[in-house]
Amino acid sequence: MDATPRRALVTGAAGFAGTVLTRFLRERGWEVRCTDQGALEERADWFACNVGDREQVEGMVAWAGPVTHVFHLAALTFVPEASHDPSRAFAVNLLGTVYLAEAVTRHAASARFVYVSTSEVYGPPQSLPITESHPLSPSNPYAISKAAADLYCGYLAHTGLDVVRVRPFNHTGPGQTDRFVLPGFARQIAQIEAGKKPAVLHVGNLESSRDFTHVNDVVRAYETLALSGHSGEAYNVCSGCPVLIRDALDRLLALSSADIRVEPDPQRMRPVDVACTWGSYEKLAANTAWRPEIPFEQLLADLLDYWRKREAR
Repeated sequence: MDATPRRALVTGAAGFAGTVLTRFLRERGWEVRCTDQGALEERADWFACNVGDREQVEGMVAWAGPVTHVFHLAALTFVPEASHDPSRAFAVNLLGTVYLAEAVTRHAASARFVYVSTSEVYGPPQSLPITESHPLSPSNPYAISKAAADLYCGYLAHTGLDVVRVRPFNHTGPGQTDRFVLPGFARQIAQIEAGKKPAVLHVGNLESSRDFTHVNDVVRAYETLALSGHSGEAYNVCSGCPVLIRDALDRLLALSSADIRVEPDPQRMRPVDVACTWGSYEKLAANTAWRPEIPFEQLLADLLDYWRKREAR
């Protein structure tokens, strides 16, 4: 990286991907200002902010000062939670983005705004792999709120804001909550190995296929797009390879010597579930030369190692 000073504001910095991104940027020589709903550290570079509150967002962006880049990760990301409370999902995911963009325009007009959207905006795939030209057809409140914010950021690009939209597919790794599928499997295995629960692993739908990328590869794509993405464009971040959830579970179970029985759990089923989805990162690779580097097997091993250490405490 060259010696040009780079100062980032990261929203959602205490979240899963936000924590990894913040650490990655600092290791790469960035100065980073962090914000989340709760200031988890009493440090000068942290600011407590609810992005659904316009006044708080205004104060937070003014506090951040002359940033060169804004990485907007703050969001309500758990699909069942958004479905249970759609008004909160829209307040955080859509209005939070509107408020942040307004404040950035006033206080850091030359900054690049990296909006972290989601592949969920595409909805059920009309063709595979999904490219950035695929129609947006979101099928749940979380996806609808993110699609609205994504489209708003596309509009802002035409008004003069330097904005890049990122549409990551499923990504996971150490630190992600076990409310998500692969960390949920890994934690149950670790709990069984530690003798903390019976040798029964509860699962939801195993017959769907998803595109999984290691979070370390994903945050590397965020930085790459912050520096080299084309203003106004949207980019998929994905592995380009679908993985059947049942196969992923089998690979995790193969990493354990425990004798584990698998049982379905109706509470873990989504009311609307797409059978198979996977994306193309061809546009990102063509524009920046980014490619995923961490194999899926390493992703699973990292997850299981993380939860084994957690459950051993």
